[in-house]
Amino acid sequence: MNDNDSTPRRVTRRGFLQTVGAVGAGVTLTGLDPSFLTAASAQTGARSLVCVFLAGGADSHSMVVPLDHAVAGQTHDDYARTRGAFAVGAAELLGIGDGSFGLHPALTGLHALAERDRLATVLNVGPLERPVTRADYAARRSMPQSLFAHDAQQKLWQTARARLVSDNGWGGSIEASLAARSATDGVAPAFSLNGSNIWQDGAASRYTQLSPTVRVEQLLGHDASLRSWIPSSEGVADVLATAMSSAAASTSPFDEEMAATLRRSIVATEQLRTATTASEENDVGMDDVGGNKLGLQLRTVARLIKNRGQLGMDRQVFFVRMGGWDTHRIQQQLLPRLLGELDTALTSFHIALDELGVSESVTTFTASDFGRTLTANGDGTDHGWGGNAFVMGGAVRPGTYGTAPHLATSNNPDDVGDRNGNFAGRLIPTTSVSQYGATLAAWMGLGPDQLAQAFPELANFGQRNLGFMA
Repeated sequence: MNDNDSTPRRVTRRGFLQTVGAVGAGVTLTGLDPSFLTAASAQTGARSLVCVFLAGGADSHSMVVPLDHAVAGQTHDDYARTRGAFAVGAAELLGIGDGSFGLHPALTGLHALAERDRLATVLNVGPLERPVTRADYAARRSMPQSLFAHDAQQKLWQTARARLVSDNGWGGSIEASLAARSATDGVAPAFSLNGSNIWQDGAASRYTQLSPTVRVEQLLGHDASLRSWIPSSEGVADVLATAMSSAAASTSPFDEEMAATLRRSIVATEQLRTATTASEENDVGMDDVGGNKLGLQLRTVARLIKNRGQLGMDRQVFFVRMGGWDTHRIQQQLLPRLLGELDTALTSFHIALDELGVSESVTTFTASDFGRTLTANGDGTDHGWGGNAFVMGGAVRPGTYGTAPHLATSNNPDDVGDRNGNFAGRLIPTTSVSQYGATLAAWMGLGPDQLAQAFPELANFGQRNLGFMA
């Protein structure tokens, strides 16, 4: 049959591609796999993991600050002398834990989470192949590739590797390892609310891209109210019906896969439309986020978590992103605003989780390209290496984890220095992304073999679980 024959026929590749163009707006399905038609695991206890990526390199040395009785002899005075005008005063800091550290005054919501034992801080974390010293850096031994470069360091953070040799993100490894727990017909339990990302990529992983401001609509050919709008002599609904029934009468692998893909797309689109549409059933609060872009992403995440039972998802993995953290200039003006927006979004999200009664089963964590320099570069800071991170949720063991870096400007064993060997305030991480990520992945249910596959460099570190998850 040719494409102009009006008699009943199997749908051609051309017709298939045209038909797939009618998939509902507001959703991109990444890597749909026909094998992903699985039964939910009998194991109970849903869990959701939310990555909040602070794109641009967040100055976390102003987020978590040592106080006068800090561990390892690192005092606020050391910090203040090194940071100069960029130092956050001791009187302004919001003390957490035993008082060794304090949060920036803009982080009032995170401070409240800490007061409720819902916040852990992980100190001086970054990409590492193995533990390294300043001497290793000088000799370029076991150094992460393309240090201090945005794109490269984002990839290393999201793959938990020290070399640019893999496109497998550790979020994708979590999703792929736990895929069999979900009973969804065509939509994986992994979602990005801010476009494509490396963290969820992987040969066996699948994630759905959603927009927090664009509604997921039904497949056009299956929405009777829209059929009259579609210019087609045959009718899109008929084309779709023919395509989906072709598998029963055909032995062609292409026809079978085409029909299966369409079927999964229809099911997935309807599931997501129901789960994400603003409605009384999907109310999660968070009306206070207004135009806060991160808050809008997290509101959609909250809706998907609220509906994870209906979606048949025993495990979920989410990615959200907030930009603007590359503060080379006017940092004193930009950083409080950025921290305020971050605090508002995260606080509103966790209030919503409490109201839904799911706080114990949702963990949110931060990541970024890299930390920034302790020293100022004009009226901003430069690209660094190690930085601090937050982990939030009801399953978190509160406290401060990792090893506090040295902050002195002279004889500092953690500073890599500048090209002339002078103090630069670029700190060698004392905790690796592999250790950080593996602790979260273990909470999600990955076993030792799965952890070893997801984090190939984890074996180079003595402590493989940092202990901040219950």
